Amino acid sequence: MLRLIHIRDFAIVDELELELDDGLNALTGETGAGKSILVDVVGLLLGDRADASMVREGAEQAELGAECELPDNSPAHAWLAEAGLAGEDGDPLLLRRVLTRQGKSRAWINGRPATVTQLRELGQWLVDIHGQHAHQQLLGRDTQRAWLDGFVEAPLRHAVTTAFQQWREARSALEKARAELAEAGDRLDLLRFQTGELAELAPEPDEYPELSTEQSRLAHGTEVLQALQAADDTIGEDNGLDALLGQMLHRLQEAARHDNRLQPGIELLESARIQIDEAGDTLRRLAEDIDPDPQRLAELDTRLGEYLRLARKHRMEPEELPGLQRRLMDELERLESGDRTVEELETRAAQTRSALEDAAAELTRAREQAARRIETAVTETMQELGMAGGRFEIAVEPDDEPRAHGADRVEFRVAANPGQTPQPLARVASGGELSRIGLALQVLASQQQTVPTLIFDEVDSGISGAVAEVVGRKLRRLGERHQVLCVTHLAQVAAQAHHQLEVAKTTAEDHTCTGIRRLDHEDRVDALARLIGGSALTESSRAHARELLETPGD
Repeated sequence: MLRLIHIRDFAIVDELELELDDGLNALTGETGAGKSILVDVVGLLLGDRADASMVREGAEQAELGAECELPDNSPAHAWLAEAGLAGEDGDPLLLRRVLTRQGKSRAWINGRPATVTQLRELGQWLVDIHGQHAHQQLLGRDTQRAWLDGFVEAPLRHAVTTAFQQWREARSALEKARAELAEAGDRLDLLRFQTGELAELAPEPDEYPELSTEQSRLAHGTEVLQALQAADDTIGEDNGLDALLGQMLHRLQEAARHDNRLQPGIELLESARIQIDEAGDTLRRLAEDIDPDPQRLAELDTRLGEYLRLARKHRMEPEELPGLQRRLMDELERLESGDRTVEELETRAAQTRSALEDAAAELTRAREQAARRIETAVTETMQELGMAGGRFEIAVEPDDEPRAHGADRVEFRVAANPGQTPQPLARVASGGELSRIGLALQVLASQQQTVPTLIFDEVDSGISGAVAEVVGRKLRRLGERHQVLCVTHLAQVAAQAHHQLEVAKTTAEDHTCTGIRRLDHEDRVDALARLIGGSALTESSRAHARELLETPGD
């Protein structure tokens, strides 16, 4: 609950400190005195957008602060702890915000720097503000649906939002896969043809160099064989190298008996003769192994020709064809798996669509149940607010397509007089009727609130007389469960308050400022009398005011 509000250099307020109590607190004063300033201050402390024009003229900055008392079961405790902004146990929650003439804004929570977003997040657990034009917002279909959903369990709404997101993602993935598959049609045809050609060749790693070597050997087999035979003849004929070396060695060995210096040369020649004999044996064996095999040569020529043809076609070296085949096969497999991917995504999209429809159907049932309860409550309140015989309905009808908020179109309908068929609120309600219906809806919604403080900013505009007294009693009953701050210009409403605060504007020379003071019983009599009869106080207006104060509640 709001316990203390401090304002300095804001709008037309120099400095103000205001204590607030439990129950219904009525804020009254003359038109233009600045009754809604307090509401604006609370809004800024809870994250509303700031403006440099809010700083009092002549000041460099405006300072706003509040002390709040949190109920033990308030979700704000957990939020503060998670954000690292919790105070000491038992201490009040402190909010502070500074607005500068340059349009900048700073905020603190429990003395620690905070962002405006954090103020806004925390504010949802502290205060609920009903503005003076809130009933006008009820004319919008989206607002009507959101208002109805305030009476539906949050998990049902979240389930639909989550299911919608999953369906949208699945549908997007399916559309993308289909588009890719369509674009890949020509590429698939080309890949199938190219991989087919390569499959016929079936190139293997390192095969091309081996085939080239074998082909070269077979293609020049005759030349090699002739060379081998010539070498064998040169070595092995009667006058060949072996014979000549033998004759030479015999003569040198004879001479060595007379000169031993020939011995090293003889040994070298003997070694050379041995190596020549071994070379001859090797060359003869090679000659025996050579088989021209023209059929094998033709096969090699054909296969190497295919290697070269495909290499030219793909503008690469023949040795690179095995790697190309692997890459093309991998790409073909990926693209062909697109058909399977599309089928899988179609199944996923259908499953998520079904889950969305199930969640939306459950939300629809909950909305219809809540709508019936609300219809009864608002219709009963309309009778009290001077619309005897009137009837309020909430139509929950199927939408064309499921959305993040479900599959329903929600419309508020009203029959202001007996026997009339309910029509859309935006079409048939007059200004006064709309304000009364809006007030009934706001009071009903506030009964659902778990926040400790409710603020009503002139929501009773457009009503008067006995209806105003009914409004006052309903706000007083709210004050028994919540701290309620009500900005009002109606004596019947203010008289029902547990506490009354008066806003007054004073002017001295060129300086105007606004102040707020708490009224005791006699001050309240005068304040209510002025609301009843204007600035001129009369015994009649005072008597009426006393009567109102002496009969609060039902």
